[in-house]
Amino acid sequence: MPAIDPGIGLGLGLTLAVALGVWLPACRRKPTPAAPAKPVLGTIVLRDVTPGGHTPPSFDGAFLEHALRERLLGTAMFSFGTVADAGTSPVNDLQVQIATEAIEVGAKGEAHARVRLRLDGRSNEAPGGLSFDLAGEGTERYAILPGRPGSALAAIFDGLVLRVAGDLVDGFVAHRRLRDGPVAAVHAALAADGGELRDEAIRTVGERKLREEAPLLLRLLSDPDENTRDAALGALIELGDRRAVTELARTRSLRDRHEMRKIIEAIAILGGQEADEYLSFVAATHDDDEIRAAAGAARARLQRREGDLAGPAP
Repeated sequence: MPAIDPGIGLGLGLTLAVALGVWLPACRRKPTPAAPAKPVLGTIVLRDVTPGGHTPPSFDGAFLEHALRERLLGTAMFSFGTVADAGTSPVNDLQVQIATEAIEVGAKGEAHARVRLRLDGRSNEAPGGLSFDLAGEGTERYAILPGRPGSALAAIFDGLVLRVAGDLVDGFVAHRRLRDGPVAAVHAALAADGGELRDEAIRTVGERKLREEAPLLLRLLSDPDENTRDAALGALIELGDRRAVTELARTRSLRDRHEMRKIIEAIAILGGQEADEYLSFVAATHDDDEIRAAAGAARARLQRREGDLAGPAP
């Protein structure tokens, strides 16, 4: 067996060591960027903006300040640190404007409250900061009891103000979750029976380009509520989903002039052969001169736009 030159072995070892030294760092996983620190909830300032002042004294400021702080911290939007501990974290201050009114007739009373919540960051440039400006109102009925102390009525207003403010915060959290949260949250809101949250989910699908939600949007084109139908169509246009043309042509009556005026331009924007054929048919056969003209003009825009996209002929 021939002897192995130790110099060769040493050279191979050095070469391998150098190769590993170059290759190993390249295989290291890049560190995941740290998520922005949650903002710290700073001061909460309550102001009574009831015209004419307190009639009667309408809320317990210390109680509401504490209750609102607990409600906001419970949303998980904020850290549990103090302003002194914030460091580079953003700090958000909450301003609360409250207007109240008590209407009493005979033995019955009704408390009214209007609440505005305005959250501002001390540093708008800090990552992870929050801001909102929300307003709402509510009512609470109560019985007028002989000898009822003023503190009991103030407690009714405290509960009412807290309920209105809580609804505002919950709505903001729900909308924020749709905008920034998992797609499953958008899907669940989109599949709900209705309400503002579903309307927000429809818009979110378009903004976030969630193409997998298009089948639900297509079904909503036949929703009984006109605003829902319009929102779903707008989201489908943002997605560029031409299946909407088929659905519109199938579900919209040519005799419904109100709907026809709305969908003609939408179909032209979506484009494609089916859109061109539909607009050509409407322009040639509809019994309303205005709609025939609108369809013809929309078809011309469609053809011009798609011709521009195709570029000059070779």
